[in-house]
Amino acid sequence: MGNHQLRNLSILLIIMAIFDIYKYFTSGIVVSDLIYKYIFVIGVFLITCFIIYVISRRNG
Repeated sequence: MGNHQLRNLSILLIIMAIFDIYKYFTSGIVVSDLIYKYIFVIGVFLITCFIIYVISRRNG
């Protein structure tokens, strides 16, 4: 995984965390499935990166 992909993933996670913190302070409710949401997003991101890598290797 390249540096730009790690940067994009970290930006995505930071934005998600900001929204989760905002939701917590506005409603006072902590969603119990936060860790699963983050794991799901990271998994989808990694699968997408792998698919793009395979397609680019096939075309290159």
